[in-house]
Amino acid sequence: MKAYKGFNLDMTCRGFQFEVGKTYIHDGDIELCESGFHACEAPLDVLNYYPPTALFAEVELDGVSEETHEQDTKRVAKTLTVKVIVSIAELVDAQIEWCDRNSNAVISKGRYLAVMGSSDYSTMINSSEASKSTSIGSYSRATSTGACSTTASNGDYSTSVSSGGCSKAASSGSSAKAASSGTASAAASSGKYSAAASSGKYSAAASSGDYSTAASSGDYSAAASSGEYSAAASSGKYSAAASSGGSSIAASCGDYSKAVSSGDYSKAEANGEQTIAMVAGMDGRARAGVNGAFALPWFDGKQVRIAVGVIGENAKADVWYYVRDGELIEDTSICK
Repeated sequence: MKAYKGFNLDMTCRGFQFEVGKTYIHDGDIELCESGFHACEAPLDVLNYYPPTALFAEVELDGVSEETHEQDTKRVAKTLTVKVIVSIAELVDAQIEWCDRNSNAVISKGRYLAVMGSSDYSTMINSSEASKSTSIGSYSRATSTGACSTTASNGDYSTSVSSGGCSKAASSGSSAKAASSGTASAAASSGKYSAAASSGKYSAAASSGDYSTAASSGDYSAAASSGEYSAAASSGKYSAAASSGGSSIAASCGDYSKAVSSGDYSKAEANGEQTIAMVAGMDGRARAGVNGAFALPWFDGKQVRIAVGVIGENAKADVWYYVRDGELIEDTSICK
């Protein structure tokens, strides 16, 4: 079975070390969420378990249990082979392909057509230029393929995918996902545990809800995530990532990119030359790239103050820092 899996940056998962190209066999019985090797059939479901700043890979599962997860496509298997590392943009493309392969709806073709389906477990596909596809119902999916297409899916555990230039994808509901691939595309997902991923120049991804994730890939792209423990990741020159909520994470990768995180204990990182990382909350962590800078607030007992790290002067590039009594201190507890 083809599936997708997330890893820590050192390619470990729950303390187990993996490597690309290797096959692993579980010793003992397997049980979903308990024992065995776990991965997700739907690519974007990996964002339910790992932030967009993690590593992701396409894997092959063998000896898969018949057990199914209640809220997503997580599966457990006896054997797992790590095939290849994939980027967020490749996850978006893979999600679109997955939705197309697993849809049971009638495909409507033609210009300016609109398709709407309202029922539990419903799936709608509309393939045409300027097409629209709307699916309403729990566990529903909506897939629209074509330039300037629009896709909206409203329901718990729903998935919305739109592929094409100027396309849009919006999904609303707990555990909902929205993926949009194409130049100037946008993806918006609202609901707890929701995820939004957008791939393409000038693209944007916005996700609102506790534990939500927003990932955007492409020059000038933007990713915004709102909610406690939420994450926003943006990749590309001049890109921006903003995350709001306690313990949230904002990560931006690319020259001249910016990352802003709001909330106590939150993190902001901007990788690339002349980048800016800012945390608007106490006890935060930040890092920036070569010729960049970062800002961290702290409290002296009476007054809130800002500690500024300038790469090459009082801080090192790509190193995490926190503030204690006004002094910048390297945080070696965070993996690079």
